[in-house]
Amino acid sequence: MKRKSSATPNAAMDKASQRANSILVVDGSVQSTDLISHWLHKEDLTIHTAESGINAMAKVELFLPDIVIANVTLPDISGFDLCKRIKSNEQAQDVLIMLFCSLESSANRLRAEEMGADDYIETSAEHYLFVSKVRSLLRVKTLSNQLRQKYAELEEKNNLLSTQLEMGMQVQRALLPEINLNIKNCAILSRYYPSMGIGGDFYNTITLKDEKIGIIMGDVSGHGIAAAFLTAVLNIMIATLAPIHSEPNKLLKLLNNEFCALFEKGEFTYYACVFYAVIDTKEKTVTYANAGQSLPFYVNVENHTVAELEASGLPVGLIKDSSYTQQVLDYETSDILFFFTDGLQEIFYKNQPDEFNKKMKDILLEISYIDEVAEIIDIICDNFYHSDASETKRMEMDDVSMIICKL
Repeated sequence: MKRKSSATPNAAMDKASQRANSILVVDGSVQSTDLISHWLHKEDLTIHTAESGINAMAKVELFLPDIVIANVTLPDISGFDLCKRIKSNEQAQDVLIMLFCSLESSANRLRAEEMGADDYIETSAEHYLFVSKVRSLLRVKTLSNQLRQKYAELEEKNNLLSTQLEMGMQVQRALLPEINLNIKNCAILSRYYPSMGIGGDFYNTITLKDEKIGIIMGDVSGHGIAAAFLTAVLNIMIATLAPIHSEPNKLLKLLNNEFCALFEKGEFTYYACVFYAVIDTKEKTVTYANAGQSLPFYVNVENHTVAELEASGLPVGLIKDSSYTQQVLDYETSDILFFFTDGLQEIFYKNQPDEFNKKMKDILLEISYIDEVAEIIDIICDNFYHSDASETKRMEMDDVSMIICKL
């Protein structure tokens, strides 16, 4: 390789490249490696040399240079094969490679690209062009290192966030009780199918005085840690208010004002849909009020009818001092109440509430004769829930919460 005389440009590199990079020069000719090393001596580089492809591969695996500059003609394997081996080595995939050849050849340039080389040059070119290409590769390597560092930092933060989300899910699920009760002549069973993330579903039963049972079914807007935290807050609020305020509409009004107060000075607004029912097992009545939640179904077994427990009201947390209507239903022994969150509808009947209601009513009528609440809820799940859904599918699904009550 002959040294070309030419005025060299400013050898100062930009700040991204001002550090000691390592370069491995591979050529069977000592004169060539010395010449390239001389060209690069001002570039703040640690320069290593290798006289063959096999020797070069060993050094690559030993210290992973930033750049390999290799002649396509080597004493043992070709520079093309060396390039392919380096690029196929998982640990060395970030090593940049520039191949050079003493003869100008478009075929060599094309093959260099096919083998994964990052650059190619004929050695007949002026030496400042050679140095310029090395500088460009060094800038690419510096940016690559910076991106890799940022990615590692981001991955670390994501891992921390994933750990926190997993903890949030565990806490949330711990706060959602598995209800399997037979109290006051009522059989009550819950079923909860979480999505792959943290949702906002919450539910509970509260034993009240005078042979009454309170049933709560709700859903906080949004997902994530904030939603999970608010489900816990709402459960605590309801458990505190319910024994004091037996009328569902008054409880929802108080709950709404308490929830509004949480965010009146904040930048964010959250709301929650809540259905609250009080079952009076002595008088055989269900008194209920609704704050934007999916309407439960009531099955009158004797008359063989199904109806929604209709009641209107804004979700809690939207407007302070909102009022809620209250309804009273008389029931008979063996009648059924079915509470659920909207995730159940969205699996098969998203944006199709009429079709969902019709299908649900048909199923409930068909199974109204069954005494075991577990069997009833299993049949509902078979018709409305992907119990065998893949992880990918569950990522798209919302939480599903259900309570079946055999009166």
